Amino acid sequence: MADEGGIFVKCPKCSEGYLLPFSYKEDVFEKWKCSNPDCKYTVRKKDD
Repeated sequence: MADEGGIFVKCPKCSEGYLLPFSYKEDVFEKWKCSNPDCKYTVRKKDD
């Protein structure tokens, strides 16, 4: 998946995929997952 000049950030773990918002019964921006199917990296939003 290419995001040339797009808004998504490269995955800091694998540097091959992009962090994409993932939602299932929660805030759409609560969880971000890497688009690379071989990478299981996930980031969760934290509200202060």
